[in-house]
Amino acid sequence: MSSALSRTLTLGAAAIIVFGVTVAIGLKLVPAPRTESDYLVIGSVATFLSLIVLFAVLLTTYLKSPEVFYKKRPKRPAGEE
Repeated sequence: MSSALSRTLTLGAAAIIVFGVTVAIGLKLVPAPRTESDYLVIGSVATFLSLIVLFAVLLTTYLKSPEVFYKKRPKRPAGEE
């Protein structure tokens, strides 16, 4: 198995674990007679947190460039404005 495929599978597994843990916590927090909208909110929050974790891990591991969100402008000579 290649290194890139292994990293991708590990990242996917981590996102699934975060999703599952978030759903389990959500089901414990919401009182027992749950409606369909309760399940919708729990799933939405779990998806949101999973995507935040996935994005953060991608930024810190795969994208090592410091210019991810902005590009530094070249410095102008002192006499130009």
